[in-house]
Amino acid sequence: MPALPILHPHTRLGHIEGLEGVRMLERKLEVLANNVANSNTPGFKKERLTFEEYYLDQLDASKRTAKGEIEATDFSQGGFKQTNNPLDLAIDGEGFFAVETPFGKAFTRAGHFTLNASNELVTPEGYKVLGNGGPITLEDTTGKGVWVNREGHFYVDETEVAALDIVAFDNPDSLKKIGRNLFSAEGTGAQERSAEGKVAQGFIEDSNVNPVESMVVLIDLYRAYEAMQRAMQACDELDDKAINQVGKVG
Repeated sequence: MPALPILHPHTRLGHIEGLEGVRMLERKLEVLANNVANSNTPGFKKERLTFEEYYLDQLDASKRTAKGEIEATDFSQGGFKQTNNPLDLAIDGEGFFAVETPFGKAFTRAGHFTLNASNELVTPEGYKVLGNGGPITLEDTTGKGVWVNREGHFYVDETEVAALDIVAFDNPDSLKKIGRNLFSAEGTGAQERSAEGKVAQGFIEDSNVNPVESMVVLIDLYRAYEAMQRAMQACDELDDKAINQVGKVG
């Protein structure tokens, strides 16, 4: 008579899939919470979490399906908010601002810029915004102000002084978030190219997180979590019957 498969708590589909389901919901909640926390962060791009199934080897050398998570950034454009600050810039369409950081070149959609002590255009963290491959210096010597056209060219005292490096990627999913609303293309194989997006001066791009939509998703997650708990409880009740009723000698 062939040996029966060993019932092990880590290979029983009822329990293990219940645990996987709960973990999936927890990860979705973590991502959702981070999105909501950044709903007022200029230029923030929300994350989306999906799952795929694959075969997993079990202890008894058999295979079962398991679920792996795939986290991706939603690069859809957020709404524009007018500030009338001449150093606030937004990109209408595709593209990223290029900035110089201590960790190398990075990219962002957050265009809330200012000037440092050397009159260089910088991010709130002090990272230099790049134009023509180098820092952008703006000195208004006659009071006529700073103007940026739709192509990202800076004019000071009605004289062109720099042009923003606005770049795009054919596969933006290859970019990696590195914090502070920045993305890195290093080590990903992503190739830069000129962007077709246009610059809007005196505006900043809002986060693309929709708070109302996020609250609806939160409610759905709560209900799904309750359903998963009931399923795991049903498995426990079946175990209890198997031990205390079916296993009794008549």
